[in-house]
Amino acid sequence: MTVQPVKRQKLTESVAEELLSLIVRGGFPPGHRLPAERVLAEQMGVSRASVRDAVARLEALGHVGVRQGDGIYVLAPSAATLSQPFRGLLTRLPQTARDLLEFRRMLEPEVAALAAQRVTDTQEDDLWISVDAQVGAARRGIKLVAEDLHFHALIARIAGNGVVTLVLDTLQELLHDLRQRDLPGDLPDLTIRDHRAVVQAIASRDPVAAHAAMAAHLDTVIQTASAALSFSPDGGSAHD
Repeated sequence: MTVQPVKRQKLTESVAEELLSLIVRGGFPPGHRLPAERVLAEQMGVSRASVRDAVARLEALGHVGVRQGDGIYVLAPSAATLSQPFRGLLTRLPQTARDLLEFRRMLEPEVAALAAQRVTDTQEDDLWISVDAQVGAARRGIKLVAEDLHFHALIARIAGNGVVTLVLDTLQELLHDLRQRDLPGDLPDLTIRDHRAVVQAIASRDPVAAHAAMAAHLDTVIQTASAALSFSPDGGSAHD
């Protein structure tokens, strides 16, 4: 009897789902080497080909990595792998860029407010060092893309929420692509001015001011992006 492709596909999906379930539940933590393909096939009652296909699927999604001659290892979640499914949308659908920026506007002011409540003296120093690095880069005529990413990632880490950090890292991965491809050059004076205001509010341990400063900064970002990407800040087309 000939096996229909859809049945093989469903079996592969079932094996992949079972392995992913074990990973998510902590049965196979990050850095752990999975049992050999033969062992997994015997334990799950499937063919080695089904296990191989399932592992390939998990590898494509960034859950595992195959080391030639060594084995299959569980990978920690990363922004680079989580952002992969969205990259095609960002290229094909202009509104995806607007949606990303709107999502950032909804999330990051809350993150800044949380950072203002949790920041330590050492972390405050790190924020001012980041701003100084931006000033130095601007004076040398260097675009602030890397410094900007570092600044916002630093605030997310100060907020101390692992899920938020991973989400924002993923968002920044996508926005980095967008900035490199579609957005106009830096506006360093505006960026540094806004970043200083955010740091001052966080350093003052004032969550309300930190929220407002970050919101104002991202409003400026959206206004700049809307002109470059032909959408209006209120969600419509810039040409409507």
